[in-house]
Parts: sequence; C-alpha cells; structure tokens
Amino acid sequence: MMQLTPLVKRILIAWAAIWAVGFLTGINGPGLATWLELDPVGLMNFEFSSLPGLVTYTFAHSPYSVFHLIFNAWMFALFAPEIERLFPAKHFWIFLLKAALWGTGFSLLLYGLFPSSFSNPIIGGSGLVAAVFAASAAMYPQRVISLIFIQVRLLHFFVVLTALDLLFFFGAILGAKDGIAHHVHLAGALCGWMAVGGFQRIDGPWRRWAEKSASRKAAKDQQREQNDEAELDRILAKISKDGLPSLTDAERRFLEQRSKR
Repeated sequence: MMQLTPLVKRILIAWAAIWAVGFLTGINGPGLATWLELDPVGLMNFEFSSLPGLVTYTFAHSPYSVFHLIFNAWMFALFAPEIERLFPAKHFWIFLLKAALWGTGFSLLLYGLFPSSFSNPIIGGSGLVAAVFAASAAMYPQRVISLIFIQVRLLHFFVVLTALDLLFFFGAILGAKDGIAHHVHLAGALCGWMAVGGFQRIDGPWRRWAEKSASRKAAKDQQREQNDEAELDRILAKISKDGLPSLTDAERRFLEQRSKR
C-alpha cells in the first residue's frame, strides 16, 4: 500500500475539493475551472485575469470527467511521495512550481509559433504528474512495476508514455487535436528528469557528453585557480617591494575578491 507524504496528501485533497467545486459551479455557468485555467491567448494579450493561470491550472481538472482527476491522482500518489522525500518541505513546492512554469512557458512558446494549434485553455495536474514520474524513472530505472497483466521496468514504461506524448505532440503541430496538452506532459517530464540529473544517471551518449563537459569545466576551473594564485603571488611581491599605495584599482579589487572566498 502506498504511503502518502504530507504535501502529496494535501495536493490530492486540494485536487479533489477543487474538482468538486468546479463540477457544482459548472452546472449552470462557466465554473471554477474557467478561473484557474492556463489561457495562452489571454496571457499573450496581457489580460490581468489570466495571470493566476500561470500556476493555478495545475490544480484544476475537467469538471466534465472525473477520470481525468482519478488518473492524475493515482499516478501522483504512486510516484510523488518518493520525490517529496528526496526534496522535502519547501524544496518539493519549488520542484512542482518549476514543473508548472515549464509547462506554462512551453505553452506560450508554442502558441506564439503555432497559434491555431495551441490556443486552447489548459487545465490539469498532468504536468506535475509527468515531473514526478520522470524523476522516479531517472532515480529508479530498474524498478519493476505491475500493470494489470504484465510487469515492466519503470524506465521502459516512462519511455513508452513519453514517446506517445511526443507522437501526439507532433500530431498537434500538424493539426490533429485530441484535447490533451501533450506538450505540458513533455515539459513537466523534462523538468523532473533534469531535476534529479537524469542524463547523468542513465547510460547513453548524453552521459559521455555530460562527463566531457564536466571534465572541461573542471579543467577550466583548475586553470583559473592557478592563474589567480600566480596573480596573488605577483601582487604580494609588489606590496612587499613598493607598499600598498603602489597597487592599482584592479589589483585592489582582486585582493578584495580573494579575501571573500
């Protein structure tokens, strides 16, 4: 049985409560979800009423289908607790906020590039689900999970679902809309994957690139430190010979910066 962590439990309760209010208020009117949705058109037109949707869209779900809420809640309850333990307290909120904003940013970018394909308002916590799912797949790639009749490795399951999101995403660019914001899933997944260093954890050409990049950075840092030590020795020798008044402004700034290390 899954053990829910404190913040995960609060988010699930909030999702359920907001869905219920949205369902009741949406019977004879626009409903609560309309006020929480991410509206690319409104945001790009600088409509003040659209600003809360930058983040609040992740707390609303379609009031016309409870299955949207149930699936997201099940996936979030399955994978989010371990990520909250990895990023406790405010760090978990920051993790989720980043995932939400990545989804917002990608949505606005796509609306700017393909306005006819990505103009619809967006609601749902799927981006947050994708983020914790991706982080779990990167952290525990060999973990085996049961899917009704079959068992599959977590990483493989993640790759398959991400590939499907990519397929439908490119379909949306070409005009095939299915009413699902696959690009928000992809943005959340990339955010979660990178938050735990997924590319460094999983073998592949990207890992060798990351290792080479880290090696080059370390070499540059080492060379910079050697140059600084040589400059420090030169300045100290100058002080010993000619005194402090002989230092230039640049040399004084260098000594001040070194003293703060």
